[in-house]
Amino acid sequence: MHSIFCITHQPKITIDLDPSASIVWLGTAGQAPQTEQQVLDVHQAYPDLMAWHPFLAGTSGTFAVRRFLSDQNRDFSDFDLITLVQYRKFISRCSFGSTTASFPSMRFINQAAQVPSYSAWFAEPTQYFCVSSPRNIGNTFQQYAHVHQAPDFLRYLAIAVELEFITAQECFELLNHSTIIPGGIEFGTFPINIFLSLTEQLEAVCLHFLERHRPVKLDAYHRRALSFCNERLGSYLLQKVLHEIFDNTIPQEIIGYMHTVDIGATEYRAGT
Repeated sequence: MHSIFCITHQPKITIDLDPSASIVWLGTAGQAPQTEQQVLDVHQAYPDLMAWHPFLAGTSGTFAVRRFLSDQNRDFSDFDLITLVQYRKFISRCSFGSTTASFPSMRFINQAAQVPSYSAWFAEPTQYFCVSSPRNIGNTFQQYAHVHQAPDFLRYLAIAVELEFITAQECFELLNHSTIIPGGIEFGTFPINIFLSLTEQLEAVCLHFLERHRPVKLDAYHRRALSFCNERLGSYLLQKVLHEIFDNTIPQEIIGYMHTVDIGATEYRAGT
């Protein structure tokens, strides 16, 4: 079994999808795209997640997928996989488009050119994973504090320690960690059981955070702090899993290329 979910708040999906994929709708209520794919309307299925959407952004879709799979009450095998893409972004073992000096880790595909077909960009992973290329950011806390608001990250991690998802020592390691997998557990291909386990932890941390706090800044960009925190904790937890499976390494065979369709590098703003 291989389940594919495309998370979107836009009715126009610019990447090519297989008919078996599911659309996870985060846009305006009642305006989900009319498509041959199954649509998971988060407004209807999980309204509490939409209530928190201003703070969770696309992560609301990730949590909706987790709940949708958990609600099936079935036992997934280690060979059951999930692929998560976004309406204009995907990860592929094949490379398309071109890069720029500004964003060397992202490949840009002009929609005026031919957008790769689903059969071209999608390939079953040989090692059950396909993740974005790990990126050296020097120091996780310093990088976060430079781009975002440090108190948000510290409060978030304090809750993760309180809930015993990470130890105090692991929190220290995460703060000083030099490597991030962009997108963490929310973007790419993973065994479903690993996805469910890690995203359940992320959701619990987020909901506990929102019970007690609000992000330091509430403008449209910084209020999404939890999404940025999730990327870092999700990346750290994912790296731990990968190191356990692959003997303290991340094999090249599971690393893919990140792609963005229908937007130029001059317009692109990295969320990280």
